[in-house]
Amino acid sequence: MESNKSKLRFNCFLLRDGLESHEQAFRVQYRPGNSQGMRRLASGEGIPEGCVAYLRENSEKVPAWARLLTPTFPELEAIKNVSHRLVIFLPVHGRTFAVCFGYGSSTLEWSHVEANFGLRFAARTFDSNAVSGIASRRIDASARSQWVQIPSNSSISGFEVELEGEFTRKLVGDLEIGVELPELGAVVATDSVSFKLDTDLNSVHDVLSRMLRTTLESEASQDLAFIDSLEPLRSTSDIVKRLEQRLAQELFKTADTPPARGSDPWNVHLLAFAPPDDLSIENLHDFVVSKNDESREFDEMSLDALRSALSDLPGRNTVGSLKSARIMARDANGDPASMSKPIKHWLVFEAGDGGRRYLLTLGKWYALAEGYYEKLDQDLAQIEDVTAVLGLRTWDDWGPKLNWEKHYNENATEDRSDLICLDRYPLFAEDGDQIEACDLLHKDGYLIHVKQYTGSQTLSHLFSQGFVSAQTLVSDAAYREAFIEAVKEINADLEEAASAKPPRFVTYAIAFDGKQRLPHDLPTFSKVNLRSFSKRVRMVGSVPTLARIQMTFKPKKDNEPLRV
Repeated sequence: MESNKSKLRFNCFLLRDGLESHEQAFRVQYRPGNSQGMRRLASGEGIPEGCVAYLRENSEKVPAWARLLTPTFPELEAIKNVSHRLVIFLPVHGRTFAVCFGYGSSTLEWSHVEANFGLRFAARTFDSNAVSGIASRRIDASARSQWVQIPSNSSISGFEVELEGEFTRKLVGDLEIGVELPELGAVVATDSVSFKLDTDLNSVHDVLSRMLRTTLESEASQDLAFIDSLEPLRSTSDIVKRLEQRLAQELFKTADTPPARGSDPWNVHLLAFAPPDDLSIENLHDFVVSKNDESREFDEMSLDALRSALSDLPGRNTVGSLKSARIMARDANGDPASMSKPIKHWLVFEAGDGGRRYLLTLGKWYALAEGYYEKLDQDLAQIEDVTAVLGLRTWDDWGPKLNWEKHYNENATEDRSDLICLDRYPLFAEDGDQIEACDLLHKDGYLIHVKQYTGSQTLSHLFSQGFVSAQTLVSDAAYREAFIEAVKEINADLEEAASAKPPRFVTYAIAFDGKQRLPHDLPTFSKVNLRSFSKRVRMVGSVPTLARIQMTFKPKKDNEPLRV
């Protein structure tokens, strides 16, 4: 009977076009004949045409814990980890899938793997109400990663995760009813697609055939369309070479670095030190950057600390250093707290022009889909710019101890009867939380929230602050009354502006030290955050607006070093 057939979980990667042979898909050391070469297996009958398998068995390694504890417990000397690697290459409609078991996926050369295939399939076939796991990473200076799991399937909204504006790395769920595929169990979608099926490779071939056709020929569902917004770029492509040249110029700050081919006029919108996901901050003590058998230590999680350590290493830093120089985190005992990875795996970067934006995260390059970016700008164009209406003063350099936000807000109200400062005014919500209603209040009902533009983290806080304030003024009667009384105490003429329910306008006032345009020159996912919170402000009943403040000095960046 069908139900008694043995089933196995298959983990399948789609290889890129253009490989001369299956063996080229392996990393160099795993190609047959090399130091850790895979061995081609003899094939039995009844398998799909062109199907071949490669195996490497009994790769032994002494675990670190056994090595360190052997002096205490001598019998641990014989302990070894044994790993096996099996990769089956399965041709499907002119393409090839690598089906991996054990540690097989570690043998693949990732530049030859079609990035995001599993996620693209999920975006077209997953039931958005039957998801059990989501992993994502924020593409901004925080580089916050999260894995959220719900034992029983739930809707995407049930996870309370704002996925748009995130780099979604993994989805686990069920396929929609009506998708013409057999029961596959919980499907795991990453770069690969993983499912459970009987061990007949012809059945696996049939399933992969339908998956490939579905992914290439259909559109993503509305709930998961954001997955298609990031287009993976080939690591060997000309555009990636030019992007890495631009990244090297910005990271190493070398004036003599040759310009990228074609003199690409890309603006840099974001560059931040962002540890990879395998690093747990609580185990972190310091970092080691190494190149050409030389190494230097640094103990601050910041670009400046990294640059200083790199400059102390012998030789010039060029675009090649993005791969040849590697960083490893260490714990308090001096042991590895992360894997040693090339520098570019420790960075988040965004550059582009008016037409395209390009992103680097976790060592991989992506282009933001043009249609997605155009729609984002169209949506943001609906937010009114009230810079001229409010006429907020320039943020001048009043000295290092007088350039904080509170000083600007106090100075902004000088000689103005239409504007008052409420920055740091103690107002408490019903549950006891202190919530800032606004930094400045204008007589026409603009609740103005002010922030220097020092990075995407600062903006995330600003956008959230404006929404929470408006929502609290609507839902918390005691808070609203306290706000009105505070305004009357400062300037009774603005009582009418304070009394509006909901607030008439929520204004995000962002201060720039250069010629940046608002919102055009914000990092992409700051734009996504702005759009998201603006929608929420409208749902409260208020009108979101923007205002630009010009600064006459450079502020301190918000990617502050984290001392470890």
